Amino acid sequence: MNNADVKTRLLCQGVRVPEPMRTERKGGAGPAGGRYMVIQDMVVNCFVYGAAATSDIWLQKEDDTCVLVDENPQSPLQEGVPVHVVDDPHFYALKTEEGIPYKKIALLHGVDCLATTVYQKCIRWRTAPCWFCGIERSLEYGGTIQQKTPEQLELVAEAAMKEGASHVTLTTGTVNDSDRGAVMLAQCAAALKRMGLPVHSQVEPVARRYLELLRDQGTDTLGVHIETVDENLFERICPSKHFSEFNSAWEDAVEIFGEHQVSSYVLVGLGEDEEKTKTGIEDMVQRGVIPFVVPFRPLQGTVLESHPLPSFDVVKMGSVWAAEKMMEAGVDPFKNKAGCVRCGACSSVKEYLGMM
Repeated sequence: MNNADVKTRLLCQGVRVPEPMRTERKGGAGPAGGRYMVIQDMVVNCFVYGAAATSDIWLQKEDDTCVLVDENPQSPLQEGVPVHVVDDPHFYALKTEEGIPYKKIALLHGVDCLATTVYQKCIRWRTAPCWFCGIERSLEYGGTIQQKTPEQLELVAEAAMKEGASHVTLTTGTVNDSDRGAVMLAQCAAALKRMGLPVHSQVEPVARRYLELLRDQGTDTLGVHIETVDENLFERICPSKHFSEFNSAWEDAVEIFGEHQVSSYVLVGLGEDEEKTKTGIEDMVQRGVIPFVVPFRPLQGTVLESHPLPSFDVVKMGSVWAAEKMMEAGVDPFKNKAGCVRCGACSSVKEYLGMM
């Protein structure tokens, strides 16, 4: 089992941790329900809720030292390996003049990525939500505020940069059926870009003019997330989105943002067809898009909250396949300037590619 396999196993299994070390964040975007850990120079977003309670991997804490132990006899973690659990940054304790905690405005993802959901609601949520999405759960738990302004993000970014934040991820719920949140993202991107931060924005497929607006206002990299490339599965778990919109959106995005700067999440472990997944990933790469293969994570309060965690074999297959196709096509995630791909904590694709 190599380092990439270790990361895949951590992403799939999650980690049993002492209760005080769990994150408060059970709902929200993809990384919710995890703790960031650095092991053997890899940053990993380890799931610590739900099915992670029965994981074969557990964290042992003695004084200031943390060790990961894996009960799998094939794992290099079997004898225990030191791990650094990323602490909450100091800026989480700060508040705005209105009394809003900074951590309700933006969070640290990985070790150096400031991330926020600019608008924490979605027009699809009440009627036909994506089955895996917990975007409004964070509001219900009181962990965030509904809308973040450029001015608020500037405040938090200033503090976060002092603690090493060096790039930004901006995502949003679907605000409307026209720009789908792109205008709001562009306003925030402009403010953060003025501070010298590379910016990653995530938006549904939108008209080309909105992608150009995002670029012109400071977005460096773009995520247009199809979630699954199995069309039958997509239509079931994303009932109010349109599979047919993604190819043209990706093509526009690659033209506008350039090589290596456009990505899409590909969730695996949802019962997707293997051949459709391989074909879809290959097609995505041929269009110049980075397939960011991520294990599905069941979040509390979502339709799929009881769905089992994905198997190691399924996640490794998707990750290795994506890495192979990128290597063949010359698509390089290591050249991505900002956001999820640059951070890399939620996927082992870059680790597998780095071994090739």
